Amino acid sequence: WVTPSEKSDFKTTPTYNETVNWFKKLTAASPLLAMVSIGESIEGREIYMIIASTDTDKGSFSLKTSDKPLMLAQAGIHSGEIDGKDAGMMLLRDIAFGKKKELLMHVNFLFIPILSVDGHENSSAFNRPNQRGPENMGWRTNAQNLNLNRDYAKLDTNEIKAVVTVINEYNPVLYMDIHVTDGADYQYAISHLFTQHNKLGGNLGTFLQNEMRPKLEASLEKKGINITPYVNVWGTKPEAGFSQFFDSPRYSTGYTTLFNTLGLMVETHMLKSYKIRVEQTYELLFSAVDFAEENSEIIKDLRSKAADEILAKKTYPIQFKVDREKYRTLN
Repeated sequence: WVTPSEKSDFKTTPTYNETVNWFKKLTAASPLLAMVSIGESIEGREIYMIIASTDTDKGSFSLKTSDKPLMLAQAGIHSGEIDGKDAGMMLLRDIAFGKKKELLMHVNFLFIPILSVDGHENSSAFNRPNQRGPENMGWRTNAQNLNLNRDYAKLDTNEIKAVVTVINEYNPVLYMDIHVTDGADYQYAISHLFTQHNKLGGNLGTFLQNEMRPKLEASLEKKGINITPYVNVWGTKPEAGFSQFFDSPRYSTGYTTLFNTLGLMVETHMLKSYKIRVEQTYELLFSAVDFAEENSEIIKDLRSKAADEILAKKTYPIQFKVDREKYRTLN
């Protein structure tokens, strides 16, 4: 059950067909896993999703109404940024046949290994020349030359229509979208962008800010992994301060916030080796599923009350500005 990427010592990543065939073999061998098609790309490739659950019935209605919270993670929305695919292959392998089966005791897990399947096969060694591996990288946009991570609010693409269908049919409480940076240079191999807790609001937003984010950061720190918020600094110096990237509903985590879903985007660092990036993505995926498992009851309770909290409000903000009086420092 060694993955193709592991066999190459993380020099390469498997093709679409190699990935699909590996997952078909894995899911056929484990009763914990199932593999379903959630849609078809413009060039006719199936978009597959892996379902990991101890439940016998792994259908959407059963998992949506389960007492267990549901986590959805996707890789390859920008297919040259494919770290999550190989990390997810390793984690699902370890859930099926390793020492990670306990992760499914109180949580169900959905994983889309390649979202931009056509872009994934438009592969070249020169698509992302400033990225350190793998040797073969997919293209940023899909076969229509559309950026999938700008399509959530308009739904022009088959790929994002498929994801939105999954969100509606399965109702995940936690959502992770895995990327690689395009240009920033910093010391960290992995960074995160949690959706703004202010947008979630109420007790769910407070839980994201005060419980989920610090506990995931602490979990990685125990593993010797430094993780930092993902930020952009435009036309100024870091010493002047910076604000978090704003994920409006055109983006994945900004869109899922509309469903009271705890959103998390991952950005590994393009200048770190592919092996380091995949291994650290694996650990963050593991920690996120583990967090959902350990906090399953409180997450489901907070989310079930979130809609009523919103509807009870008398006023709703329609504009925002950064409060520069409230900040924290990064070392």
